[in-house]
Amino acid sequence: MRKIGSLIGIAVLSLNCTGTVRAAEIGADSRAVVAYTEDYTMGSVSALCNGITFQNSVYAAEYDSIAVSASPNSGYSFAYFTDNGVIVTKSAYYTFCPGAYDHTVVAHFVKRDDNDDDDVPRVNWSNSACVFAPGYKIDAVSITTDQVVQGRQCREAFDSVRGEDRYIGMYNISFAHAGKPLEKLDYTVQLLFDIPAEYQKPGRQFRMLRVYKGRPDVLENLYERGNKVQFETDCTAAYALVYRD
Repeated sequence: MRKIGSLIGIAVLSLNCTGTVRAAEIGADSRAVVAYTEDYTMGSVSALCNGITFQNSVYAAEYDSIAVSASPNSGYSFAYFTDNGVIVTKSAYYTFCPGAYDHTVVAHFVKRDDNDDDDVPRVNWSNSACVFAPGYKIDAVSITTDQVVQGRQCREAFDSVRGEDRYIGMYNISFAHAGKPLEKLDYTVQLLFDIPAEYQKPGRQFRMLRVYKGRPDVLENLYERGNKVQFETDCTAAYALVYRD
């Protein structure tokens, strides 16, 4: 029986994956890999790129080796890993090559119950849609994303700046520190937001709109990846993902 709190070791890396970590060499073929725990109070995550430890995030190439392991804190059990919101393994370690797209790998834990070990908790899939971009993760700060129908005044504020862009969805994106809501961060961070697969199209342009305290802003896409929007923000607010062809 696995001891609660013990770290699951990683013994094997993909044989096809060679090279060294090139976090500073960000090119067109670089892939963002973000690895973290859904709730730091329940457990921790260790991550390696080609055998070298990275914290929270790294930029990797197609054949680099990524290995992620999870360790539950006392009183909790590891449940599963998700990769871009999809459950990929119920083992406490996960190895893969980035391939042709970005990855957001999240370790999920559950409060330990010896009579309920096989019960997998439901996932709020929307919370996997928005994460810190590599290099911007703030310790103990979490992001919650809820898809909502905004009120008339908020929609009118969005309309005032969206121009010819078309809506994909409207959201409330909020920050919390150790579970306590945060209206404003101490500094601006960059976030990655998943573009729904049905809207992904070569040449299509995406950006995020924000309404904070009634003021609308356009948050430009800082890195064209095709499957994610990367934008800067510093506050809990209403957001809208839009596109144009």
